[in-house]
Amino acid sequence: MSARGYTVGLLLGLALLLAAASALNWLVDPFWYFRGPEIEGFNAVKPRFARFERHVKPQLLARERPQAIVLGSSLAEIGFDARNAALTEGGALRAYNFAFAGADWDLVQCHFDYALAATELKRAVIGIHPGALPAPRDCARRLTEISDFHPAKLLLSLQVLNQSLRTILEQGRGRSSNTREGRYLYARGVPGVDSRFREFLLERARQDPACTRKRVPASPPPSSAIAPVHVAPATGLDLSGLRSVIRKARERGVELRLFVYPRHALFVELDLLCGQDAGRWAALAAIARVVAEEAPRGGVELWDFDGYNEVTAEPIAGHNPRYWQDPEHFNFEMGGMMLADMFGGAPRGGLGRRMLPGRVDQEHQAFLEERDRYLANHPGFYDDLRAVLPKLR
Repeated sequence: MSARGYTVGLLLGLALLLAAASALNWLVDPFWYFRGPEIEGFNAVKPRFARFERHVKPQLLARERPQAIVLGSSLAEIGFDARNAALTEGGALRAYNFAFAGADWDLVQCHFDYALAATELKRAVIGIHPGALPAPRDCARRLTEISDFHPAKLLLSLQVLNQSLRTILEQGRGRSSNTREGRYLYARGVPGVDSRFREFLLERARQDPACTRKRVPASPPPSSAIAPVHVAPATGLDLSGLRSVIRKARERGVELRLFVYPRHALFVELDLLCGQDAGRWAALAAIARVVAEEAPRGGVELWDFDGYNEVTAEPIAGHNPRYWQDPEHFNFEMGGMMLADMFGGAPRGGLGRRMLPGRVDQEHQAFLEERDRYLANHPGFYDDLRAVLPKLR
């Protein structure tokens, strides 16, 4: 064979290999990017998506152009189904769960800006923690996965080919890490909820030296003994980022719901026992005031879902919980109730409190009264607390 013939043959062989790899990556579609056919036993299960979500989710958002999105950390990514009727107005809006595991407040704001630029957004749900919510430092630096992305990488990359092959091999012994609409499954259905609760609660207790010197009491103390009577808005919190998000939402006509990440009542009770209740509600009061100042004509609402009821205080020890995977990560069944509260619909979830300035103090008192009533009618709650967290020390 001549040198020219050898070269031509080699190039044709390489071209065929690249074409075959591209075809396999497109057909397997391990990250749901191409939205091709899903074949049981071949590519219907996509366990590799979560590892590359920061690269692929933004591109899916730009391609699908949803009108309603969920933003936040893994708590929001696990807890909300984008197909929910309250979120989508009964299917009238396309929706996507655009939350990311490990996303901090800086990154959430960057993702909101990206969504505003990439879609014709009409509705957004954003999870927050009660505390400082400053402006982001450098979105360009935080979004390198977006700026460095090109669809050709998903067809020609050897790394993607490896993920495609692993996706095929794991069909019979794995499960998808996410749903097609972006919801993260995390540890749903995985045994060990008791131990996860214990780990989270112990870690929370270790963060506060006052907590480590305490023990779970034999019976629940009344709220009057462990919580402040009145709540005043926190001063000195940097809420400039929150103000910016609200202003952008108003300028674009985006209906915005801010929700404070809920916690299981065992976690809430631990905070009360450790004297951490006042700071949380003071931050809520400050955030509610900013919402009212920036959106005086409505369109932006702040909701809180901590409480003592059959959902937030679902029994854990020795049970298979429906609503919780650990004290912070709630399941989409609870998320559906939260969306029903925030956007209306039937039936309403009945879990949340809309936080309005001037009413946070009353809502705090209602929360404490709910606690006292619930614990009086559920004496097993503290047995559950001791079973999950035998002692704080």
